[in-house]
Amino acid sequence: MKANGWLIAGLLLVLLVSAPTVQAQSVPPGPSASLTSGAAQLQKADSLFSSRQYTQAFDLYLSLHQQHLGSPAMFLKMAYIQEGLGHLGESLFYLNLYSQVSHDRQASQKMSELAEKNNLEGYEEDPFEVIARPLREYYAPIAGLLSALALLAVALQVNRARQHRRPSPWLGLLLLLILAGLFTHVQYSRRSHLAIVTHPVTYLMNGPSSAASVIEIIGEGHQLRVQQQQDVWLKVKWRDGDAYVRDFLVRKVEL
Repeated sequence: MKANGWLIAGLLLVLLVSAPTVQAQSVPPGPSASLTSGAAQLQKADSLFSSRQYTQAFDLYLSLHQQHLGSPAMFLKMAYIQEGLGHLGESLFYLNLYSQVSHDRQASQKMSELAEKNNLEGYEEDPFEVIARPLREYYAPIAGLLSALALLAVALQVNRARQHRRPSPWLGLLLLLILAGLFTHVQYSRRSHLAIVTHPVTYLMNGPSSAASVIEIIGEGHQLRVQQQQDVWLKVKWRDGDAYVRDFLVRKVEL
């Protein structure tokens, strides 16, 4: 009975911690008819893009994005359309999304080129991104490996219990460390802390209030690292200090 209790408790822990992994890898909810409709809509949008009917294509791509459908190439085309319309911030936003889902290093190079050409800040190589990039790229294998190691630790403890041996404190500690690593990976590895300024006139304030002093007025396209959100204000890193910006003036890089 004790062995069964260990097994059930261990499985519940692993399933509880890794549940977001399953959700993240699953097909978006909805009947298969919706997926079929989405594929048809994507094909129509691609056809419009090929015939240079860019605004109509973009509207369809946007609808697909809002339904959590589409493809990595879709984001690249959306970036191209927005760049052609002169919407630099929106173009960089969709390039960021494309980079996240495709892990294409050329997208990062393109963003750096646009940033240099337009004197934009926030696109320097970030040590955090150096670590986060491979974690995002190999998200599923890492989550699967950690889940397997957690189950192995549980199985070893169960085996000890069946042999009427005391549970190993070292295995228990190892299991806790693995679960902590799995939880951190699932919760934070694919979460972006970046935001792109999409408004041509954006005020950076020294506090989360309209009455606060203006630090600087910047244009669209700059990339900001979000530290936290306070109501409608985002606390961001700007150059060597902190600043606050209204959330509707930027777009968080989130799928």
